[in-house]
Amino acid sequence: MDGFVTALFCGALAALSAHLQGFEFGIDNNVFHIPIVLHWYDLPQFSGDAVMQSLRRYATPVFPFMGLFANDANIGAIFQAAFLLTRALTIFALLRIMRSCGLRNSWLTAATVAAIFVSALYGESVIGRDELLVDIFTHTTLAQALALLGIAGLIHGRLVAAAVATGLAFDCNAMVGLWSLAPLALVCAVRLAAAPRLHAGEILRAVLAFCVTALPIAIWIAASQHFGMVDFDYRAYLRDYYPYHFFIGWAGWPQRIAFALQLASGFIAAFLLPRNRGNAALVLLGLALVFAAGIVVGQTSHSRFLLNLHLLRADGMATWVAVALVLAASFAALASARGLPTLGGIAAVAGLIAGDWRIVFLGVLLLAALSLAAGRAILQSMPLPRQNPALLTIALATFALSAMTQGAYSARPSVPDPGAVPSDQQLAGAWPRTPEWRQVTDWARTATAPGSLFIVPPKLDFVAARRRNWVGWKEGAAAMWAPDIHAVWSTRTTQVAALRSAPDLLAYACGHGIDYAVFDKRPRRALPGTGALGRALFSNRWFAVVAVPDCR
Repeated sequence: MDGFVTALFCGALAALSAHLQGFEFGIDNNVFHIPIVLHWYDLPQFSGDAVMQSLRRYATPVFPFMGLFANDANIGAIFQAAFLLTRALTIFALLRIMRSCGLRNSWLTAATVAAIFVSALYGESVIGRDELLVDIFTHTTLAQALALLGIAGLIHGRLVAAAVATGLAFDCNAMVGLWSLAPLALVCAVRLAAAPRLHAGEILRAVLAFCVTALPIAIWIAASQHFGMVDFDYRAYLRDYYPYHFFIGWAGWPQRIAFALQLASGFIAAFLLPRNRGNAALVLLGLALVFAAGIVVGQTSHSRFLLNLHLLRADGMATWVAVALVLAASFAALASARGLPTLGGIAAVAGLIAGDWRIVFLGVLLLAALSLAAGRAILQSMPLPRQNPALLTIALATFALSAMTQGAYSARPSVPDPGAVPSDQQLAGAWPRTPEWRQVTDWARTATAPGSLFIVPPKLDFVAARRRNWVGWKEGAAAMWAPDIHAVWSTRTTQVAALRSAPDLLAYACGHGIDYAVFDKRPRRALPGTGALGRALFSNRWFAVVAVPDCR
């Protein structure tokens, strides 16, 4: 495919994938991204807000760059455009990886189409909760798309191109760039050991390419981040706040076995590829070593710097690579037009689409067993048949299994139950699935003074209101890059959690100079006494906003 056709192809698949999954705006880490894009830390009402001011230390150029084009009216569209472009770039990177593995022609096209139906690529990774194909735009998703481009170059043996892409990934998200350095370093080490004189020059150029590309952001990180000791137990904070990125202990055996099957399937597929098998295996090994280092760091280290590398999340990058390798090996088997290998390829692709790594493992194991039984590699750089529409139809028929998994992709129920009590997830974001919380934030933004201070129910973000919030669960993540906010955040969180009734909350709000209290009226969420509150300034089915009385 030429460049223009490739761009159209990847763009169309990105649009289809986004349609299957849906798009959300203003949820999860977007509560940090939106204020950066719109420069809220420069607004007078946030001048004394420690969490908002800490966002000046959020070291990625992605959101400041988006801020050059965004305003209050178009920010949702800007994020959605970035989401679609990142999805297209990710699909292009998968295409390049599979091409580097030796897949060509119509079979490469079919494998790339199959990739967008692979349920194993949607959501988060099984152990580290790394972002895969998620329904929001983040700088991590963009960084991983760039890192996958680097991996494609690495498998192909283009070290300098791989180093540049890895440096760009580092610029978007330093953690992703550092994870991706491991496979790059491993491939360079193996080449250097095999032929030092032949490869030393290229390796040196690759090192320089990465350093030059990553240096500006490295300087920014060094200047903006606090790397010294902190006056609280950082491991305990991570364990209580969000253990999934850091500690293997949270994952049960089903998750551990699923990831082991991913790695095993990827390694077997690597040795069944038509081309560049060794590099593909080294890439996957490098990512597996990063994950293993994450286990060790999580179990033994108290270093905030090491823990903040989120090494356990490298299982997400390993998942991307394993899926691409399995697809490449499976479609190479289909292209070989041999009976039993074709069955193994279909089984592996069907397993990926169904999200069942047991089936995937059995499929690639069948291919490996046939190779051993034949006493030679079945899959060579074979000519890919152009006049076998029946075989291609068999391969594409496996995509019909996507109908079984589309329900899992859909981010929005088509017919929400109007009588159901909305969950926090349904209320989240700037475009919530149920409007009750959005009504609260809209009222707060339009009916109160910019400097107003609110206390809101836990787990519900207040970013859409553009008003200060006394304390929020999500804001606790800021302690990872700004540990100085931890003391205030943890103290307020503990105090608010101890409030057992609506009068207690109002008394607490009065004592701390809070202007408005938002009460949750949902069953099993409402504090005792909420129904006896005085006249609310704003109320809907599930929430009420009350002016805090002056207790001086």
